[in-house]
Amino acid sequence: MLHLTGNAMLGVLLAGCGSSDTRGTTATSASQAGETTSGTTGARGVVFNTASQDVTLFDPASNEVTGSRPTDAVVRWLSNEQNYWDGESIWTYDFPDNEVRAIAIDPQTFEVTKQVPVDGAGPGHSFVLTPDSARGFVNSAGSDFLAVVDPTAGEMVERVEMGAFP
Repeated sequence: MLHLTGNAMLGVLLAGCGSSDTRGTTATSASQAGETTSGTTGARGVVFNTASQDVTLFDPASNEVTGSRPTDAVVRWLSNEQNYWDGESIWTYDFPDNEVRAIAIDPQTFEVTKQVPVDGAGPGHSFVLTPDSARGFVNSAGSDFLAVVDPTAGEMVERVEMGAFP
């Protein structure tokens, strides 16, 4: 679950990151027929859905669903303890067609804004940023290595061989 407030992410997953401004946060929900509904709220929680490749937005005070947004990625979440926030994007991983890639997601639109292929086979199991957000790490279990990613440049900068299925 992510907790979003205003123009920045805070709380459950991003404690201490960003602003606490709650003005104008709007959630949009898409129905099965493609219709959308909108609502305004101060804070919102976020749940990534792997099967539907979207996020469910909800009011954390009432636990009422307020909308959903497509992500066009299968986002798997392992731990809120990992550093995934670079001050601008949510960093995680995906492995469509069994090809591991690091991805950056915009916390307001939930669109994938950056994709960094690591030229390795899935599955991937995790993505984590260094405390200064200068580097990120994602494993390529099917290719037995750890990829070191430069999030700013959007490229893999090193490949660390790890042995069987890291």
